[in-house]
Amino acid sequence: MNYAEKIREVVHLRYTPIVLIAPHITRLNMKLCIDLGITGYINSPVELSDFARTLLPALESQATISGDSDAQLPLHILLAEDNIVNQKLAVRILEKFGHEIETVANGKLAVEAFECKNFDMILMDVQMPIMGGFEATQKIRELEQQTGLRIPIIALTAHAMIGDREKCLQSGMDEYVTKPLRFPDLIAAIKKFAPHSVTSNK
Repeated sequence: MNYAEKIREVVHLRYTPIVLIAPHITRLNMKLCIDLGITGYINSPVELSDFARTLLPALESQATISGDSDAQLPLHILLAEDNIVNQKLAVRILEKFGHEIETVANGKLAVEAFECKNFDMILMDVQMPIMGGFEATQKIRELEQQTGLRIPIIALTAHAMIGDREKCLQSGMDEYVTKPLRFPDLIAAIKKFAPHSVTSNK
């Protein structure tokens, strides 16, 4: 981990994915791994097939950054997510693309934030305490009836089950992305519903 921290101090390597390879990898601090951008780990010696599977997430994330980071306007995004690890991962991904992120821990706070500020998009976790993502989305859609505007809302769901997308759409969401979050899926969903112009705070 000390070497990973030193790598992050080098400016041109700050966002390069890191894969840990060691004879014995002890219990990892997942929060620290996310903060340092460590995409995977594997014990050595390794089989080529296992090594390839471990490298794939790192290569996917780097390819997405290289190919798309300059193709999209920065957005003001509201992230409603109660899990701090998922929060950090999503913020890390989105900030690499220049987006401005505000986070809240439940649906009730998401509705309140929507009433107070302008956002270009909302990423809404489905299962949260106090108020879940479905109920929060329905309340936001009710508020929008007063203005005639509609903000894109993308659901974040832990399980990809048959009928999940239909349930999200019925509650007023526009799309859903499964967790754990992956660069290509999240960025593709955001690009699909990104507005042509960005907003500013009220």
